[in-house]
Amino acid sequence: MVSSLISLTGAAAAILIVAIIIMATSSLLTAPAAATTITTGNTSTTTMPPSSTGIQLSQQPVYQEQIRNIGLTLINQTHLQITFSGSGTFNLPNGTETIRTTSSASGMGALIDNDFAGQEILTTEDGSESTTARVYELARFNEQEGTGKGITIATFHTNSTGMLAPLDGMILAGITELYPDGTGSVTLWEWQNGIPLLNMNITAEEGSSS
Repeated sequence: MVSSLISLTGAAAAILIVAIIIMATSSLLTAPAAATTITTGNTSTTTMPPSSTGIQLSQQPVYQEQIRNIGLTLINQTHLQITFSGSGTFNLPNGTETIRTTSSASGMGALIDNDFAGQEILTTEDGSESTTARVYELARFNEQEGTGKGITIATFHTNSTGMLAPLDGMILAGITELYPDGTGSVTLWEWQNGIPLLNMNITAEEGSSS
């Protein structure tokens, strides 16, 4: 039983990675609800909708990736170390071009809970820019078919001032598809929470002047 869980969890966690429960489909792309007006006699009462109407994602995927498991190391009866590589594409909001990347990642997988937490480094094809993603995943498996699906969240950080600069501080959420051969696909959308990104990079000079 443990060996089958190792195999399945390895294939799953090796897919991309991160603790929001979502269903990353277009049905989640909800628009703010309109105010409701109720008229009784000569009196009208207007009720505003709640400020949060659910998980809102970007209309188009921001990141899509194909990955392959390249290493599993059993640590104990409940955890294993996982490494994987991948290739993917970014289509950033307001971007004008597709950015192709290669990636390498490693992290810890839990056999009991089928979760994964790790770090992935993504580099542009020409090697000029990179970004680091902290990734988390919860997965569910079909042991008979050797397949699974996971809910994934990734937070990105980069010092790039070029094509990847908009990723700094961005949160992406989506799904993974897990295959019996240890490969998989990842599709992530931007989580749109209505709060603008803040640049948290503070230089040494700025810090000393405060």
